[in-house]
Amino acid sequence: MTKLRTGVVGLGWAGTVHACTMTAMPGIDLVAVSDLDPAKHTAFPHVPTYHDLEAMLRLELDYCVIATPSVTHEQYALALAAAGVPALIEKPLAPTAAAARRIHEAFTRTGTFAAVGHTERHQAPLAELARLLCRGDFGELWQMSTRRQGPYSGRILDVGVAMDLLVHDIDLVSWLAGAPIESVTAATRTLAGPYEDTATATTVLRGGLLAHHHADWITPFKHRSVQVHTAAGVLTADTVAGTLTHHPNTAAPTPAGCFPGVQGGEARLIPLPEQEAPFTVEHRLMRDALLGADPLGLVSLAEGADIVSATEALLTAATTGHTTPVPARQLALT
Repeated sequence: MTKLRTGVVGLGWAGTVHACTMTAMPGIDLVAVSDLDPAKHTAFPHVPTYHDLEAMLRLELDYCVIATPSVTHEQYALALAAAGVPALIEKPLAPTAAAARRIHEAFTRTGTFAAVGHTERHQAPLAELARLLCRGDFGELWQMSTRRQGPYSGRILDVGVAMDLLVHDIDLVSWLAGAPIESVTAATRTLAGPYEDTATATTVLRGGLLAHHHADWITPFKHRSVQVHTAAGVLTADTVAGTLTHHPNTAAPTPAGCFPGVQGGEARLIPLPEQEAPFTVEHRLMRDALLGADPLGLVSLAEGADIVSATEALLTAATTGHTTPVPARQLALT
């Protein structure tokens, strides 16, 4: 197998996981890492360490991961696009919709491939949930809800909980439903600052589907769940427990046009297929796409920009106290 020459910019938590994954991935040769903190330059002793991206660009990389703080994504992304180096950019693509669009435009203009690191799509319970919903096994979608809670890690200093955590769920509900978010109502609270520490929102997707969200980093335990209410019951993907549960609706059919009501049956765990770790899935897809495979499964820059746009609208709604429309998707196709 041809080995792709790769690099990682930024050795925080995400960058370190990317680098560890890439060193173990067949067909990938991690030839460079970079971080502004000299204390991190010994993290990968067998990989050459550079102080800046410019020096790495002379290595003729086949792709590069950007895992720096989101406020710096644009400068690194534009440099990679100008050099024609494919990129995997950690979420959020950028801290603002305008910056995300500029990144998308730069890679489009140079014809360079890039993707966004929304690894939650590759969590086994969510991947199987998406497959089942796409197949239509559970009928009409009625409602969705998400919870993403945990303690503050101290690793995010440039954005609040909405752009760090809730952005995952903004992406997930749109992806699972196969429909864009059209408006959002939200409230946030800042406890320690300078950004929000807890956020609650309701998004309305095309067709009227409601999705309710809560995210915070003020909870002393980790909780990650996505619930999808359907005509056939409730499906709960718990990525902490690694489970997908179906609580069936056993209500008898009713005449067309009438709400059938709900009646609970015995819950069951849905078996999950063996699956690689999310970062491994992401880099396998990235590797294969650059070797000529269909990039299906990777999150495009267009999608990443739309996700940032919807999350930005959420923050506007929280600030103004008004329901805020999400700009119509101009980049990603629904």
